[in-house]
Amino acid sequence: MYTRQKTEHDIVDEINNALNKAVENKELNLDINEIPEFVLEVPREKGHGDFATNAAMQLARFAKTSPRNVADAILNNFNSDDLPIADIEIAGPGFINFTLKDNWLSPVIEEINTLKGDYGKSNLGEGKTLNLEYVSANPTGPMHLGNARGGAIGNVLATIFDWSGYDVTEEFYVNDAGNQIEKFADSLEARYQQLIGNDIELAEDLYQGIDIRDRVQEYLDTLSDD
Repeated sequence: MYTRQKTEHDIVDEINNALNKAVENKELNLDINEIPEFVLEVPREKGHGDFATNAAMQLARFAKTSPRNVADAILNNFNSDDLPIADIEIAGPGFINFTLKDNWLSPVIEEINTLKGDYGKSNLGEGKTLNLEYVSANPTGPMHLGNARGGAIGNVLATIFDWSGYDVTEEFYVNDAGNQIEKFADSLEARYQQLIGNDIELAEDLYQGIDIRDRVQEYLDTLSDD
């Protein structure tokens, strides 16, 4: 089954194999242990193929020859029989472009039909435990978009980790108990006393937001309606 990652990995392996053969055949005067890292990437322009590598450019100074000579040596020893490659070309000063066959991803359709809802799952996490904590919807202040967004993002992350083979535990914090709630209650009480005419100061360690006054006023309005 060919995926982009597998295809990319196999092309890189075959480039290295071709370089080894070129050295063995004395087509390149190169110490194989000095081969620097090179990249295989998707070109910006579709006309340059599906993948392109700068391997020849990186190796030229080590082989003491031009990048195009290195690229020729790679292609002379490159075996694409087991790869879904339709065409290979040398471009510019020595870039090597790979064009894949039109049907290289068609087996994926069969895999999707077979796996159905499990398509895309992996065992990347290898069953490792993961505790995902998300959202602290603070009830002592006005709710806002972030309170809802955090929950949605947290749930999506949990699903991704679960699909990636992790044993996920989710902790969704509501903060509806403890010191924050006690302080919230004290803040409401202080605002209540102020709004009914009592000379009470709001302590500095209580919540100073105008929303506290608004909530108490809403409560008093319900009493006056009665």
